[in-house]
Amino acid sequence: MNDQPPRLVGNRHWREFAASPLEALRRGARLDAMTRLPGVPDFQPRGLFRGTQAFFDAMDAEKERNRQLWFQKNAKRPD
Repeated sequence: MNDQPPRLVGNRHWREFAASPLEALRRGARLDAMTRLPGVPDFQPRGLFRGTQAFFDAMDAEKERNRQLWFQKNAKRPD
């Protein structure tokens, strides 16, 4: 192909797992801020609910799955 070396894109020091609790807290805060951006749908069901703790845990898990699917479909990946 061509003789150019591969180009690094992004932060070469990035790690999949946070090295410290403070870094994990900062990453979580950035992700939370991303979910509040305009255009991200709110997957919270509307209305009043009564139920067991298991019911609400399942509702939260479904909301998180929907949010993850939305981000996977709509996140811009580098070319």
